[in-house]
Amino acid sequence: MQPRLSVLFLATLAVMVAASPALPQAEFIASYAGPHLFALPNSTTTRLFGMGGFVTCVKDAGFANPAYAGTLAAPQGVARISRTDFDRGLRLEGWQGSYAWPLRPNESGLQVTYFELDSNRGPVLTPAGPLQASLEERDLAVHYGRRLSDKWVVGLGLSPVLETETNYLDPGSMASQRLQSDADFGFRLGGLYQMDEAGWVGFVYDRYDEDVSWSGTMLGADAASFRSEEMALGVSRQVADNVVAAIEWQELTTEGVGVRVGDSGIRLGAEVVLSESWAVRAGWNDGAFSLGSGWTGDDWSAQYAFINDWNDDSVGAALGDSHTHQFSVRRHW
Repeated sequence: MQPRLSVLFLATLAVMVAASPALPQAEFIASYAGPHLFALPNSTTTRLFGMGGFVTCVKDAGFANPAYAGTLAAPQGVARISRTDFDRGLRLEGWQGSYAWPLRPNESGLQVTYFELDSNRGPVLTPAGPLQASLEERDLAVHYGRRLSDKWVVGLGLSPVLETETNYLDPGSMASQRLQSDADFGFRLGGLYQMDEAGWVGFVYDRYDEDVSWSGTMLGADAASFRSEEMALGVSRQVADNVVAAIEWQELTTEGVGVRVGDSGIRLGAEVVLSESWAVRAGWNDGAFSLGSGWTGDDWSAQYAFINDWNDDSVGAALGDSHTHQFSVRRHW
């Protein structure tokens, strides 16, 4: 499971809607959110993916909690690539770039992040038979953070661009369906509380209102609105001179066209610093494990993460097991 909408990839119902009238079309329409699972709404940094995918309480370049913009001391830029290969043949590729800079060092700052997700056309297995599917998403987010006191930092994120496209094709009948979404309202609130020099508590509240349209021979053409929300709370602590450990809980809900779905879960993770330049990581994310490593120099750093069966509870039945590799580089000034 990852932040926001992790239960919404309902591709297992895609052909079933056309082949079995007893199944509600609303659940098929909700599968528009499939790309969100692997794109910016559910994204954190490569370092934190190696620890299990934390969003709220561990500071890193390219942060997902907008409050961290209020702790910036210097500008930093991050570029990240991600690739997920599913056993049945679907392949997802993502490209993300972030740039953050302080307005007042350690008092206020901004971050701008852009993300693109693309895929090949790959098989989706359903009880009614196989489909072919492809996913796309484009995201832009602007985060502002401000320190209120020595202990408290708050942040606000806005998403002027959040667009998805999901295409289904039945190879046998050539029936097709296109689902498109565009967020007309989206924001993220974040907060941090510093317990002491070694510990942070973080929270995030996320909400998106999206206009979803669909067209094709499976369902015809129409449009509807969806609302999605996330609440997440996490705690991180430096448990030894070279070890950071964290735990995070989140709850996700989405509703529209008469359907409401939700999910909740826990992630655990740790990072061990081996030297001034090298660190290793491991994490557990609602049943999926991850591993990572990183190198840090004077002005540059590089991070790698491996995620096994990312979002398996949502997509495993339809797409099979998966392996995800991520790599990022950061420049700091």
